[in-house]
Amino acid sequence: MIDRRQLLTVGGLFGALAPAGDSAAYGTGQMSERAAADVVAALRGISNAVAAQHSFDAIVPIRNKQVDHLKANGKFPDFIDVSVDVWMSAYDWHVRFLQGLVMGRDAAGRYTLILGFTALVLRTDVAPNFISTPYDNR
Repeated sequence: MIDRRQLLTVGGLFGALAPAGDSAAYGTGQMSERAAADVVAALRGISNAVAAQHSFDAIVPIRNKQVDHLKANGKFPDFIDVSVDVWMSAYDWHVRFLQGLVMGRDAAGRYTLILGFTALVLRTDVAPNFISTPYDNR
């Protein structure tokens, strides 16, 4: 077991993370450039993974379309047609962030999913990652 004081020193912290075969190089409290670069890369990877858990990357393209419509018309759009990929990204975003799913069907029988004040209309006949120009009730 490593005591707290040893763990908080540079040698103790990185010495605890050293592979078993390299213990002689780490016993002096020194760390090679390669080992330091590996630790930094691992910490950056952890940081990126944590940041990705709290990002809204899945719905950013939809939100950009909503904001453009809001600026032009003074209100959020009523509808945006989206492809299956975009639809599933929005659905997964709702599930990941524990948001309530409000789903339904429009007059043509297509599935809808509410994102904010806008209904995303699922279109299976469009290209992947398709997001239409937002539109209002006609």
